[in-house]
Amino acid sequence: DLILMDIQMPVMNGFEATKQIRLLGYNGPIIALTASISMEFQESIIHAGMNDFLGKPFKPLNLYRVLEVNTVKK
Repeated sequence: DLILMDIQMPVMNGFEATKQIRLLGYNGPIIALTASISMEFQESIIHAGMNDFLGKPFKPLNLYRVLEVNTVKK
């Protein structure tokens, strides 16, 4: 299982939604979907409890890379 989290949503943004999901006990990967991929933004994603990000629009190869890195059982 994994969650693809849009960052800019009405009512509750992706950062707050991620924090709430983590508080509910979900430990699986949460991947941010965003148009902004600055270094500062990447740090905010990790600080909020997300595992990785995909810049929008993304190519299928980028999605596969993120899925492989974040869903492979070790």
